[in-house]
Amino acid sequence: METRYTVRQTVEMTGVKSYVLRYWEEELELQIHRNELGHRYYTGYDIQLFLNIKELKRRGLQLRAIKKLIPQITASMSGFAESGAVLLEGITEDISEEGQSSAKEGADTKQSTDTAKAEICNNEKILEFQTILERLIAQELRSQNEDEERCRSLDFAIRRQQMARREAAAAFEKKGKSKHWDGVGRK
Repeated sequence: METRYTVRQTVEMTGVKSYVLRYWEEELELQIHRNELGHRYYTGYDIQLFLNIKELKRRGLQLRAIKKLIPQITASMSGFAESGAVLLEGITEDISEEGQSSAKEGADTKQSTDTAKAEICNNEKILEFQTILERLIAQELRSQNEDEERCRSLDFAIRRQQMARREAAAAFEKKGKSKHWDGVGRK
């Protein structure tokens, strides 16, 4: 039976507050398990998914963009269930060295060599997926920056127009006061 973690344990492991976990569950339509009493519990897979989501948020992605990436993330995590490896934190050379060393140790039998090759192939696929994901993230960030720049430009134009109106109103008011009597009989 796989290990079950409480909400509190998951919060400690991920560094994400419980209300944020619930919000992500709802917004991203995640299927979180519940026990007999209806309480949420999380698996190593769920925790890994939350860590990946947290990393994507840290990189600036919005939930709607992350929601589109969830199928890709979950597909790539199928072999990671409780390994503790974080997909988006980067895969170091240790992994490929580990695969190479296991290939050398297993050279005695064809089966262990095939296993090592499959492991190296999986690592290459993970690296390829990470590259694609980073490209998508960069593309989304550029899009967000362009939108933000458009909003700034529009905001600047609106503020400039408001300032011009205030100045025109002040000039009109000043001009209007000079034409009216001041109440003492002088102009």
